Amino acid sequence: MKKLLCLLLALIVLTSLTACGEKPAPVPSSDPAPGKTTEDEANVDKPFEGETLVVGVWGGTIEKVLRESVVEPMEEELGCSIELVLGGSSDRVVKLYTEKDNPSMDVYGLNIRESADAIINGVAAPVNPELSNFDQLYDFAQVGGYGQSIMAYGICYNNELVTEPITSWKDLWRPELKGKIAFSNFPGSEGAAIIYVTAEAWGLDLENDPDAVFAKLAELGPFPFFYTNLDELFLEIEQGNVHAAAIFNSYSNDYIAQGFPCTFVYPSDPGAILAKDTWVIAKNSKHMALAEEFVNRCIGVEAQTAYAEEIFFSPCNKNVKVSDEVAEKLVYGDDVSSLVTMEWDVITENEEEFTEKWNRMVVMAK
Repeated sequence: MKKLLCLLLALIVLTSLTACGEKPAPVPSSDPAPGKTTEDEANVDKPFEGETLVVGVWGGTIEKVLRESVVEPMEEELGCSIELVLGGSSDRVVKLYTEKDNPSMDVYGLNIRESADAIINGVAAPVNPELSNFDQLYDFAQVGGYGQSIMAYGICYNNELVTEPITSWKDLWRPELKGKIAFSNFPGSEGAAIIYVTAEAWGLDLENDPDAVFAKLAELGPFPFFYTNLDELFLEIEQGNVHAAAIFNSYSNDYIAQGFPCTFVYPSDPGAILAKDTWVIAKNSKHMALAEEFVNRCIGVEAQTAYAEEIFFSPCNKNVKVSDEVAEKLVYGDDVSSLVTMEWDVITENEEEFTEKWNRMVVMAK
């Protein structure tokens, strides 16, 4: 009996000692690990926290679509700030060259010629084919910058006042349209396009006999005005002061969708002119990685679809799909190859001389 009692007492003591030696199971903690804050963890997903990217771009509806499709999502997802500097591309070109060593902007929206020249002249960085969306671009949109959108330079006319449809560039010289034609000023890409079109349509030699080209263009005058504001232009068209204007398809289709009595045509002789809005990155940008992220999103399907559906800018990304209704307003798919690429060299090399002729012969046309 004593042996049994001793055995029981020993078992109780052993159990008590074991229980006292156990440690409680750890409780998961919501506190960050030593040396690591919740802010640090958030920054892992926001690698550009605190960085500011400065982008030069056109205003109006372009700014709106860019903010909604690219700027706001990037700021939310990456923690960066993106400042848009609005204005024309000619002002941005001046800044890109004069500030090449210490650029005040990181990304520049330029036209098809300005962007190519900027890369050739070493003030803009060459394109980076390693960007994930780069291979989705049409071949022509991979050269001389990153292609954002395609436009066709053609003719928009008041279909209530112009009873015989316009089908070719030469139709602008019909007698009943004299004094009722408008286009944008020169220098500038649109002014350059109408100079080029005039030479091509009438078989004139712009390089060796520019006076003949400007004289032919002056036959359309006197001109009601040279537009700089699209609202003003389409008001003048609606009121009948302008019967036809040389303009980009995207701008025209935007106003047509608003109910203006207009028709846009892709004229023959020589055809509608290819225009391309393009992004370049300043060669000496201090935010190259962020700039490339911005450009990569701009050339992606989501942003380019927004440009196409909301402001009728034709996509440079060949993977963009839109409805038939939207496609009718774009240069889309196989139609891209039908656009005429301007020969810019003669115009850019003689810009000062051509500006003098434009001001003297075209602006003052009677």
